[in-house]
Amino acid sequence: MNKQQLIDEIAANGSIPKVQAAEALNLVLDTMVRRVLDGDDISVTGFGRLHSVHTPARTARNPQTGEPVVIPRRKHVKFSPGAAFTEMVRGERPVPPSGRSAAGKRPKGSGRRVRTGSHS
Repeated sequence: MNKQQLIDEIAANGSIPKVQAAEALNLVLDTMVRRVLDGDDISVTGFGRLHSVHTPARTARNPQTGEPVVIPRRKHVKFSPGAAFTEMVRGERPVPPSGRSAAGKRPKGSGRRVRTGSHS
């Protein structure tokens, strides 16, 4: 699915004009990008987490020559899917019907396992 298809689906599901759906999506994406660039984590319950990760500089070896190569430090973005999202992808949790949020919290008493036992 590309951005335009996402806009079309948001407009259809939200019963709003495509122009408004595009503005809303652009605003959300722009805000997310800017917050991650500022070093903030973004966590959306039921969906996942975006955060920047710093990888320190390191020395590696060129596999063809065996010579050491310095790999500079870098910063990249990582997405960690939320538990609910992961469970739906694995088929362990049903996807809510259309019109209900698939990225929402699990309802209370929905059968999620709770650990019990004594810790000594």
